[in-house]
Amino acid sequence: MSKRRNPFETSKAAAVHPPSLYDSLRVASPRRRSRQWEKAHLDFKVVYRGVDPKLALRVNTLAAELLVPEGEVARSILEYAMRAYEEGDLDLRPRPNPYRMRMTLHPSSQISRGYPMKSKSRARKSAEPSWRAITSWRNFSPELKKTISALASEEGLNVPVGELVSALLRYGLRAHEAGLLKLEPVEKATVLTLLQGGEE
Repeated sequence: MSKRRNPFETSKAAAVHPPSLYDSLRVASPRRRSRQWEKAHLDFKVVYRGVDPKLALRVNTLAAELLVPEGEVARSILEYAMRAYEEGDLDLRPRPNPYRMRMTLHPSSQISRGYPMKSKSRARKSAEPSWRAITSWRNFSPELKKTISALASEEGLNVPVGELVSALLRYGLRAHEAGLLKLEPVEKATVLTLLQGGEE
């Protein structure tokens, strides 16, 4: 045999792999986020269950047109409707709901006619119940929040809060479309400061 070297011969020494790029990266240590702002502003946030999603979407589109937060638009509409209710312009007459212990502001058409609802076939997919829709807004005054809760309570109209908010939104949005409620955005005054020497 000749003493020529085999070109396909493998080295017996272990191949040294370069260090992984991911091992050389520094990873930030996980920080716990401070929730102080949320705790301080908890009174200015509302969460309502059962608000008509179409009305909430109209509030969101109106806020996008005006370039203001959704909570500001919803608060203005609800305040207008509450004033109309207090002055007697908005009539909120709750009716008995035969399927629940509470009253309702807008009974379904079949309940108001007086005959029971037809049973739905299982093949058809039923719509999601309205109470599952959750709507939340910020920038609410705590007084308005308490007023709406008190009006919906057993001492008030004894209706679900979502139904009451839906009725108030419906009235306020109709008034806005009719031109009775004007929503004009107002620019907030901001304070600008300069840093001395470019340092903080």
